[in-house]
Amino acid sequence: MTPRMVVAMASEMAVSPNGGVHQVRTVLLDTVTGTVSVDDHGRTRLPAPARWSQLSDVLIESGTEPARADAMALIHPGVLVTAAYQGSRCRLRIGPARTVCELTASGVGRPADVWGAVASLAHAWLVAGLPAEEFGSTPLRLLRGQASSSPLRAWWSRRRTDSASGDWDLPTDE
Repeated sequence: MTPRMVVAMASEMAVSPNGGVHQVRTVLLDTVTGTVSVDDHGRTRLPAPARWSQLSDVLIESGTEPARADAMALIHPGVLVTAAYQGSRCRLRIGPARTVCELTASGVGRPADVWGAVASLAHAWLVAGLPAEEFGSTPLRLLRGQASSSPLRAWWSRRRTDSASGDWDLPTDE
């Protein structure tokens, strides 16, 4: 049996003046089934005004003990993914059953820069119908870089130009 690997690409756009709220689009490819899943969701970095935390699908809080994800899940029962991190450690509560996923970042760089993307990937994972219990056991590799230097970003830009309008809400002319 072929082991599952999920290939993901994401783009995000800040929707609040302070940059703490993002509209995120993630595209997942499940290499076992060949299924492609597209997920659009809101992600809010706390602290934030209540209206944003109530409307978001993903909440993330930095500089707190990872166990804070548990409290956030109780305070915000409608949120699908909560994540709290301190340094290289992050705890996520994923899905309606609030499956716990503990992650530790390794490698060079600032782990704080990737935890938002990981939380958004967890949301896309659930939307694709993949089991929450498998999220933490699947290796994650996030490619970082400038828009012009990232191979994934360049590929994504070419694909969007070839197949879709630049605005997520506009249909293609096909």
